Order: sequence, then C-alpha cells, then structure tokens
Amino acid sequence: MNRPPVQLGSVVLSRAGRDNGRYFVVVGQGDDEHVLIADGRLRKVESPKKKKLKHLTPKPACMSEIQIKLDKGELIQDAQIRKFLASNGFEPNDKQEE
Repeated sequence: MNRPPVQLGSVVLSRAGRDNGRYFVVVGQGDDEHVLIADGRLRKVESPKKKKLKHLTPKPACMSEIQIKLDKGELIQDAQIRKFLASNGFEPNDKQEE
C-alpha cells in the first residue's frame, strides 16, 4: 500500500471506529502503522487517540503552527485545534463520507 505520509499537523478524517466521520489533527507519531490524533474536544492533546493509518483519510489541510510547535517541543492548546478545525470547515459533527 502506497499511502501519502501523514505528518504532524495534518488534518485527517477517521474512517473506522466510534469516531468514524470525525476530523482530527495529527499531534504525534506512533510506530510505522499508527499516529496520535486529537480534536481538542473529545480527544484532548493531553490524551490523544492512537489510530492506525489505514483507518484515516488525510486531507489537504495542514496546521503548520502545530507542526512547528511540536518540532520545538512546545505545548499545544486544545483551543488552537478546535479553532483551526472550525475555521477550515472541519466541523465536529460533520459525518461526510468521501
């Protein structure tokens, strides 16, 4: 499977599990098959969800400020993630299938 690499700050859509249809931001790397995701609401930055890459659909949006902060080792706020997702049309209850 050739999947595009998912990087820190990328917006992803969950395609499986209880969070199916919800948008998240990648806040950490797991192993080769997993990433850590948060949406600032149900999944906070302090307790991100470990999710398999095959259950996520990457979106073209990327939150570069999160990427920069994580690279520097700075803390990210849940409000920043919520604001970014809402302002870019990734609403929390949006259940679109693509």
